[in-house]
Amino acid sequence: MLGLSVAAGCGGATTTSTTTTSSSGSGSDDNVLSIAVNGGPEANQMNGGIYENAAFASATICAPGSTSNCVTIDDLLVDTGSNGLRVFDTEVASLNLPAAKASNGSPAYDCVSFVSGAYLWGPVQQGDVTLGSETGSNVPIHVISSSTTGIPSSCSNGSTENDNTAAMMGANGILGVGVEPTDCFYEDASACDPASGLSSAPYPAYYTCSGSTCGPAFVATANQVTNPVALFAKDNNGVIVKLPSASSPTGTLSGSLVFGIGTESNNQLPSSATVFTLSCDAFTTIFDGQTFGITNATTCAGPYSFIDSGSNALYFPNVPNLAECSSNTPVGDLSGLYCPATTQSFSATMKGADSSSQAASFSVANAESLFSSAATSSDAVQPNLAGTNPTGYGFDWGLPFFYGVNLYNAIDGRSVPSGAPAAPWWAY
Repeated sequence: MLGLSVAAGCGGATTTSTTTTSSSGSGSDDNVLSIAVNGGPEANQMNGGIYENAAFASATICAPGSTSNCVTIDDLLVDTGSNGLRVFDTEVASLNLPAAKASNGSPAYDCVSFVSGAYLWGPVQQGDVTLGSETGSNVPIHVISSSTTGIPSSCSNGSTENDNTAAMMGANGILGVGVEPTDCFYEDASACDPASGLSSAPYPAYYTCSGSTCGPAFVATANQVTNPVALFAKDNNGVIVKLPSASSPTGTLSGSLVFGIGTESNNQLPSSATVFTLSCDAFTTIFDGQTFGITNATTCAGPYSFIDSGSNALYFPNVPNLAECSSNTPVGDLSGLYCPATTQSFSATMKGADSSSQAASFSVANAESLFSSAATSSDAVQPNLAGTNPTGYGFDWGLPFFYGVNLYNAIDGRSVPSGAPAAPWWAY
């Protein structure tokens, strides 16, 4: 199963998971959605596996303007590393959602790709999305196609890893609640907009199709796959991910996704919080004497760092020379994860684009031992799980970092609390 973010042009690393209940879509306040680290939709299935370190939530999708033609989808992966709601076509087929159109008037299709080479493909359709008690109207949604035909090579890029089923993804879809309103290329939705002035549409991103032939296309910002929170009538400037602390493996954790920052009594930004401003939606991590941050703000180049609840481990280059796991272990292929003989403790420094900084400590345990134990104990919470990022990628602070931390994500271009820097930023 996957542990990564899925924004076009960025993403985390991957790992294979081994094996609980669906999370509910309610909270004690109208701007709160319940989330749970509970193993995911496959945990209670025959031959199913646990999706370690993955937070899940529910969403209700309705045909635009309807209150009865609706479906509620559980076990959506909560992902601060991407933007937009992505659900399988089998989940929403009964709704007959209208197509979002590209600039040429044809139905738009979306492609997102992962660092691992995995990808998702399908049409963009519009629906009313309710999270907890808050609703966004006419939200462009990525409807993941169950078909494996007609996918352009610029989307698949030669990969055969199409994560178009819950068994492959380990979730019933993805709830992307990152720091951008839309999913197009970091903080520049205009790159996919026909008003960009570009001579050709960027890819992999949006497409239109004629029969089985599909090619890159421009899509107006309003029709791009959109972070549903950005379309709420209120509490639409960001989210807070709240999960209890965990220092050792445990079965499940229940927490909250709170909508808005500084808009209600329950989402105020504390004066003690460190706010990290972003460049290209990334910040800098200094770890083991090396710096992982944006090296060119114009091209967004660099081994950058990011906060990503959709990654199920901490992923970073193996600069401390940790032992890596084998591709052939009793619990499966764990290549790309760390397997030190004993648990190792580390410290790193996080720095924002404005030089705000904060030290962060973490530990790395033997992944094979963790997964072997999880196979019998069904521990979905693994706070010491870590792995290596591919060459050229920096530090991915995945879900283990969120345990015991109230993580604030401010959406680009939205108003922020008095005294806070302009969004996008994250804080804790």
